[in-house]
Amino acid sequence: MSEDKLEYKVGFLGCPVRPVAEWDPGDLERLKELGFNTIQINLAWGSRPGAEALNLEDVVELPPDRREDLAGATPLLGDQSPECRRWRREELRRRIDLCRRCGLRTVFHFGAPYVGDQFIGDAPANCLLDGKTTERCVRLLERFAAEFPGVADLLVYTYDQHAWLCSEFGPCPRCTGKPLQERVVPFLEELAATWRRFSSGGRLWWEPWELSAGQVLKCVEQVRPEGFGLALHCNIAEVMATFPADRWLRNTVALAAARGIPSLAEYWLGSASEELEPYTRLPYPLVTLRGLRALASVPGLSGVKEYYGLLPDQEDPNLRMTGLFFGNPQIPEEEALGRLASPYGAAADRVIEFWRLTSQAVELFPWETSWLIRALGRSDPAHALSAALIRGVPWHTPGWCATRRSTFMVVDTADHPDPWLLEDVQLRCELAARSMEDALRLGEDLRGRVPTALASGFAAGLWELREVRRRALAYAFHARETNLATVMRELSRQQREIPDGLLAEMRSLLETDQANQEQDEPIATAIAVLTTDVDRFLGTYLQPDADRISKGYNSMTSR
Repeated sequence: MSEDKLEYKVGFLGCPVRPVAEWDPGDLERLKELGFNTIQINLAWGSRPGAEALNLEDVVELPPDRREDLAGATPLLGDQSPECRRWRREELRRRIDLCRRCGLRTVFHFGAPYVGDQFIGDAPANCLLDGKTTERCVRLLERFAAEFPGVADLLVYTYDQHAWLCSEFGPCPRCTGKPLQERVVPFLEELAATWRRFSSGGRLWWEPWELSAGQVLKCVEQVRPEGFGLALHCNIAEVMATFPADRWLRNTVALAAARGIPSLAEYWLGSASEELEPYTRLPYPLVTLRGLRALASVPGLSGVKEYYGLLPDQEDPNLRMTGLFFGNPQIPEEEALGRLASPYGAAADRVIEFWRLTSQAVELFPWETSWLIRALGRSDPAHALSAALIRGVPWHTPGWCATRRSTFMVVDTADHPDPWLLEDVQLRCELAARSMEDALRLGEDLRGRVPTALASGFAAGLWELREVRRRALAYAFHARETNLATVMRELSRQQREIPDGLLAEMRSLLETDQANQEQDEPIATAIAVLTTDVDRFLGTYLQPDADRISKGYNSMTSR
């Protein structure tokens, strides 16, 4: 693995939970010092944080003589006021100039074809075969090139980012029976050819998010390589810290490389991530280093790209580890940890041990259970007292209906999950929580020994670690309580006596769960019922259909 194996090292400023409206040149210089050579100039995320540009339509308009005949069928989402559009345009130009002054390559990220609501179904408006959508995108791209000179590359999503494609098995009269690659490849080739006319040496990177593995491979096999590149999630299902470089990524990169098409792997290069959202300070630098090594080992890979966003204005051991790797991909773990911890002075050795424990916790946590175990910080540790389920995502796309099932254990909601599935989640959450507990114990002891300049960041990471542990334990408690109740009900059905050990375990579990929730109710009442009337407890609590109150989108086990 040579030092220059990864030609592209792509980052961007801010993240969805902390967008950076006006970039600080010092932050760009910091990223450059770490080894980044390319910057995405917009924070492109479906939630549109900070009113950032997400689509071409957010910053440019069709030529006046084509606005009527090429108009799209759906209204633009987000803030489209003149003031906001003016800010987007001015800020993009400022960012392009800042990057140019720093000697950094630029890339603009957008979704196309724009369809409005990104969960539009199998026959979205603005279909690629409707006779005007492709031309509308080409004309918008021409305007973008003319109005924002200095942008080197483009990155386009064709699913998500308010873009969507028709299903060949859906109701669209134009696309029914026409394989996706026969529609999306010509569209991408038109965009790439248009961009090549305006950008010397520029490239159109395509992110095939939401496509099945087979569709991606078929598109790579057919697309013209000139000015084209791939930006790929680090596995077929998602960007995941602990699941980089799967067989699909290796196959796709190998096929692309054989055709002269470069590929970027998207990964978390700092502490902020969608997996831990909204937390941005939890350090797990060994996971970062190991993931980057796995990606760099993929033959033919041309670079890595940050997926969620970077915050170089704060102490971030994960981001600094990325910089150490960029500088020396062969750096041994021990040397990397030593250099990483050097700013901590006399506390360095114990900080290293702290990072080992936090990294171990992240590696033990069952991230592949369901997509909805992501954004872990958004889950409610006061879980529902209905029976635990495992909720999956509802999206009807080629990827979710096909290959993503190879990574996530649950894609369709498991209303009545097998007890072994719940137990698996329980046991791994407990293991992860134990590592977090060890790290917290060590971290609390370190608080007063960390240099003053690093103290607030270290304390913020400890607070987040404590909150992440609460949520891991909540999943473990909910799963075990549900399985215990299932066993106790079966014994009652068979008119067998429930052993005192099971009753004692349930009571102890509820009490520990209550302390973890940091509130008395509703568990106090549940414990009182368990103490006085076991049959009533089993008929009231931890029942599959007892509680339909949502605990939030990312509370995976709660109804």
